[in-house]
Amino acid sequence: MPNPNAPKEIFTELSVVLTGFDRAELAGTGMIDTYYDTLLRIIGEREAGQLFRYAAEALAEDRTNRNDDSLKTKVIDNDRFAPVIVSLIKLWYLGSWYPLSGNYRDINGSTADDVQHIVSAQGYREGLVWAAAGAHPMGAKPPGYGSWAEPPYLPPIS
Repeated sequence: MPNPNAPKEIFTELSVVLTGFDRAELAGTGMIDTYYDTLLRIIGEREAGQLFRYAAEALAEDRTNRNDDSLKTKVIDNDRFAPVIVSLIKLWYLGSWYPLSGNYRDINGSTADDVQHIVSAQGYREGLVWAAAGAHPMGAKPPGYGSWAEPPYLPPIS
């Protein structure tokens, strides 16, 4: 059984809350390890450790309180981590890393990898934007022969 306090587990749990997709859906993309490694490479292990420490505390409080208030206050709205959170959400949805803000870089420094780039071809194909839109990535994962003959599936609005 995975250790819930392991950094990659905290990263995954944080990603679940940030994306709105469950753990199985994120694992199904095959991108957890790649995105975790990307984050460590770009912000560094020390800063990632601080992010995961704050996130773990907030996620534990939110499980107890059955809400996301602590995570929002301690991580998402925290000036220190907000730029990282924005780039992480974009990474999950679009498969591309978008550079951290200039203010973040002024305070925390930057790495050569903190430039806009597609993390991998798989990241493009597995971007959560496609599932959220009920579509498929252009040029990859086609829906199948003759699928154009049927109207698109539109999930019910609840």
